[in-house]
Amino acid sequence: MDKGAFLEKAREGAELIKMHIELGHTIRIISHRDADGITAGAILAKAILREGGSFQLSIVKQLSEGLIQELAAEKHKIYVFSDLGSGSIELIEKYLEGATVVVADHHPPEKNEFSTDSHLLVNPVPFGANSVRDLSGSGVAYFVAREMNEKNRDLAYIAIVGAVGDMQEIDGTFHGMNLDIIEDGKRLGILEVRKELRLFGRESRTLAQMLAYATNPEIPEITGDDRKAIEFLRAKGFDPDMKYWQLREEEKRRLHDALVIHLIKHGAPKEAIDRLIGDVVISPLYPEGDPRHEAREFATLLNATGRLNAGTLGVAICLGDEEAYKRARKMLDDYKREQIEARKFLIQNWSMADEGEHAYVFYAGRNIRDTLVGIAANIAINAGLVDPEKPVVVLADSDEDPNLVKGSARTTEKALAKGYHLGEALKEVAEKLGGEGGGHAIAAGIRFPKDRINEFIRYFNDVLGRQLKGGRNVAD
Repeated sequence: MDKGAFLEKAREGAELIKMHIELGHTIRIISHRDADGITAGAILAKAILREGGSFQLSIVKQLSEGLIQELAAEKHKIYVFSDLGSGSIELIEKYLEGATVVVADHHPPEKNEFSTDSHLLVNPVPFGANSVRDLSGSGVAYFVAREMNEKNRDLAYIAIVGAVGDMQEIDGTFHGMNLDIIEDGKRLGILEVRKELRLFGRESRTLAQMLAYATNPEIPEITGDDRKAIEFLRAKGFDPDMKYWQLREEEKRRLHDALVIHLIKHGAPKEAIDRLIGDVVISPLYPEGDPRHEAREFATLLNATGRLNAGTLGVAICLGDEEAYKRARKMLDDYKREQIEARKFLIQNWSMADEGEHAYVFYAGRNIRDTLVGIAANIAINAGLVDPEKPVVVLADSDEDPNLVKGSARTTEKALAKGYHLGEALKEVAEKLGGEGGGHAIAAGIRFPKDRINEFIRYFNDVLGRQLKGGRNVAD
């Protein structure tokens, strides 16, 4: 990756934002509603406040043509899109022609730059970055903020929380320019990277809960069963009611070894074993036992606010609002409960999934909230319900429009090695169905008319097959 060229784009974006601050213009920020987008929006908001500027921020589910038209009607002088916008360059050019626009994003762009000088794309992908692992949306926002003011290096931990929320270290280690952010944070003493157990719940769950609710990876014969989790821990000499952060280093190593041996004995794939122990980011900015102390738990907290349509609450948490944090803790309990119910529904009803030559498609109706379809697709993979070399799509009825379904596709590195690209596939299929779709190679989303699910299954399998053969177009 050409870091220098990317940082030059970040500097240009920073200068445009600072110019409008000096002119007294409100900076209109639009960011995605997942943890990556929430942290990205918070980083830009903090950077603007530090320069004495004002902002208006919206956390949105997606960037549709209708939303861009609504933004244009607001008639702001400058719009900043974070963790989205790269797939909507032509629509932005069409409707926001008279305004300054900065798109700070990491998704593969529709094209590598805007046609107009007043619009700027700050994206590492055209400079050789892997959008899935080298830098997230919050990372792009971080480098723009750092170019605005060196003081903004103290936002490094928030940026890494976003990267973890975007699963940039899904293989157990960080890559690309994420490492530069980590180094900034280490130098300031605001974050630390440890090689530890990467299961969710380091801060807030008991060891028994940590194992019983483990999904990435799942623990064979333990995930989903509190009693077996307790029995396993007691047999290995652990108090099931202790929390991971309370263990001594020697106890952590013993638990790591016991879990790795358990996975090997039960035939877990190497990828699952490799994900079990790896990079865990913690921050002394928060006390041990506080979910914000560890990046994965912090990201999950933020995801909960976004998925429950309270993303601005997540931004407030990132900016240090303690009351917002207390409200979000209550929301997190509901969010995790929904995930557990989604897992149960998937496992009990997976026989309903349509297995095609190249993909599994599971239609959940209203049994799984449309905001959880990506998590559900990951659960299907981690629970061993599918062949890991085939992509998975989970569809659910849209909460916003009963005539639409929303879907998320997920797959594995093994499947990518065969030649699949989910983002390109869903974009192509969406165009055929009169919907919207796109994303990364390994994770992507789609929205389309509910009465075209059978066509979706056929087209999606067809385009994936063509990808393996080097073809591009969906057949009629």
